[in-house]
Amino acid sequence: MPVSKVEVVVLGLLADEPLYGYGVLERFRARSMGFWAEVGKASVYQALRRMESAGLVTGRAQEGDEGPDRRVFRITKTGRDRLRAGLVERAGDLSPYETDAGLSLGFAHLLPATEARRAIDARDLAVRDLLDAIKTERARTSADRGAGRLVANAMLDRQEGLAKAELAWLGRFRSSLAKVRR
Repeated sequence: MPVSKVEVVVLGLLADEPLYGYGVLERFRARSMGFWAEVGKASVYQALRRMESAGLVTGRAQEGDEGPDRRVFRITKTGRDRLRAGLVERAGDLSPYETDAGLSLGFAHLLPATEARRAIDARDLAVRDLLDAIKTERARTSADRGAGRLVANAMLDRQEGLAKAELAWLGRFRSSLAKVRR
């Protein structure tokens, strides 16, 4: 059975250190993972329960120092094996850079010219907003010097490169669509 994205995320974060459910979400945010992986909060808790039942993680109750008691999870050997399998199967996956915006732009020729231009302009603005968000994220996390931060910065570099490439493409697409409309 393929390893789900949420399993890869949760197991990957637990491979660094034991965490409780909210700690997984905090680490996800601290690593800027929302810029390159979508995982819902509820799915993290559901995955932890499922993975504990499957023996991929073990959970232990811990008294809360400043809040309620919580369950701290550790990855097991079986969990590490599953994580490796998930990483390997995803690394070689041939999948498109798919976005909802790409789907919309793929049918831009069906829109009236003014709406098509507005759609392209809206995507251009959204990509520029993403670049601003990446810059803000880098500033927010600049003090973190851990190994996980180095990888997170590399993933932000990837997102920045893709965004800049999309901006260049949007310029060419805008010109191409104008030629189609003549």
